[in-house]
Amino acid sequence: MMGVSCLACGEDLVSWGDMLDAAKGHEALRPHCEKLLALAREAVALPIVRRAKTLDEVGQHRTWLDGRANALEDEIRETFALAMSDFAACSTLAGELPLLAAAYRVTGEPAFRDRVVAQLEEMKTWSPLQRPGWTLYYPGARLPEGEEDGNWLATGCGVRAIADTLDIVPAGSLETALTVALHALLEGEVAGVVDDWQSKRPWFVRSNNPITNQWVLPTEGLVRACLVLGADAHKDAYELGVGNLLEALDAHGPNGEFEEGIGYASFTVTSMLHAARAMALEGDRRAIDHPFLKNFPRWMVHHFQPADMFINCFDAGAARGGAARSRPLLSMLAVCTGSPVARWALAERAGGPSHDLAGLAARTLPVVDDDAAPALFAAYERATRVNWRDSWDNDGTGVWVRGGHPLDQHDHRDRGHVNFISKGRPILIEAGTPYYSHPLMGSHMASGVGHNVLQLGTETPDAVNAGATLVRNGWQQRGVVAPITVRRLDAAGGEVALEVTGGYEGLAAWRREVAWDSEAVTVRDDVVLAEGQSDVMLFRWHLGTNDGVSIAGDGARWTVTWSDATILLEGSAPLAVSQVKLPDNTVNATTDDDQPDELHTCIVVRTAGPAEALELTTKVEGT
Repeated sequence: MMGVSCLACGEDLVSWGDMLDAAKGHEALRPHCEKLLALAREAVALPIVRRAKTLDEVGQHRTWLDGRANALEDEIRETFALAMSDFAACSTLAGELPLLAAAYRVTGEPAFRDRVVAQLEEMKTWSPLQRPGWTLYYPGARLPEGEEDGNWLATGCGVRAIADTLDIVPAGSLETALTVALHALLEGEVAGVVDDWQSKRPWFVRSNNPITNQWVLPTEGLVRACLVLGADAHKDAYELGVGNLLEALDAHGPNGEFEEGIGYASFTVTSMLHAARAMALEGDRRAIDHPFLKNFPRWMVHHFQPADMFINCFDAGAARGGAARSRPLLSMLAVCTGSPVARWALAERAGGPSHDLAGLAARTLPVVDDDAAPALFAAYERATRVNWRDSWDNDGTGVWVRGGHPLDQHDHRDRGHVNFISKGRPILIEAGTPYYSHPLMGSHMASGVGHNVLQLGTETPDAVNAGATLVRNGWQQRGVVAPITVRRLDAAGGEVALEVTGGYEGLAAWRREVAWDSEAVTVRDDVVLAEGQSDVMLFRWHLGTNDGVSIAGDGARWTVTWSDATILLEGSAPLAVSQVKLPDNTVNATTDDDQPDELHTCIVVRTAGPAEALELTTKVEGT
């Protein structure tokens, strides 16, 4: 993007080390090299990461305690905590070690080399990189006596940290004994991953589930380790790794859809790209030229919504600032695949390439024009989502609607959810996803309570109360197949229909129709209970504000107003309309307290009493 010759990208991939050598000679890249060095100077001042060996050590020496460990029995708490600390430690070093190595290559300053050596001396003892116990995340879980759960996420992150560092440090920088020890560690990782697939030890191998990130990260570790050690000397293991990687690439949607949502997609596709890039550097382009990687940037960029929001269905965290958070992956996509969409998004929506190795290389890519921008709207069958916006401006209007596919993973009870941003202001949102140990994760966030969907009955927590009794019979069930029928989707707006009937007990039908343009969204719901049954029918509308709203009306007609929008409600039966405060990890972010300090207003619309059927029209207009 700087008008200099392309470095380490597309068909001309070179190693990170060679890329750095070339970048040092480009005056236009000097400020970006300085930014990378500034980050490295911050990192070199930190103590090295040391492996936790007891539960008391987890959380010390820059390790991390997964909060889910606190709820586990003494028998498994330490095992789980150590396994998760391995992943966190290796994930940290996958970014930090190559950064420090790059700083040493660019400057030759001994402090950077000494820090790299000290960390590698510590890391050479981490065999295996991933200790067992990562499946013990819930009370009552146990590993069969004498058995383990196999290699996992730390495997891929840890091997990446070592492989990239060995690639970047100048030849002769490491003592032979250290290199030999690291190679021995990698030999052990190769043998362990191969044995996992042969014995079908991990759950994802037994169930043949290549979609999950848990399949991909050990696969990256296997491929990268074989390449460091010499693929010719590990032909069978290398081909196993490549085959696993290709299975994962084949498993996802042909249009770039990822069935675990954008949060897990960012993590998993990053792993895929590191493996594919390493293969391509050795002349094996089977992965890097795969159609999924070519199409994924378009699907990813279609998560960008106005108001600096990201489409955050699935376990995708907060929505605010998603474009900027996507910079590292967009940079890798631009460098590895040459994607015009990724390059356009970096330049026009994300704030430029990231301040890392991929970002440095991405800054040398040719500039693309606005023709590279993806369409403003799309319907994805495998992701089962329709997304739309009226412009790429941040103060524009955007809509997305969520269905459900049989292959969805890391999904919520959100089939039928409707999101609406009007003129740069969030109007209808979902609750979002905090960390998994958050006390309100199950009751208020991942459940139907956290989404703009139907509920039968009223016995659910409509207040921020971590101890609320969970009555699930009337909630939407998990894993519902809910196809979206697109009746119209164009620059002016759209109209879609969803069938979510299979998501509830005692329900004969719930059909939702959604129509929109730049000014308003209209939702029509038709609910019919099973013959002979009646119940209260309830809809929530999560608002992108924590301000109180004005509610007026009676009987079957109501109006809700606040500074950003008006909601008009009309039902076939008398309604009761109220407002509550619910936790927010979409516009804002929750804390680790039982009573989070970030909330938003939620409108609760119910039938005034039990009914057999309901037709409800909800029109939301931005002001």
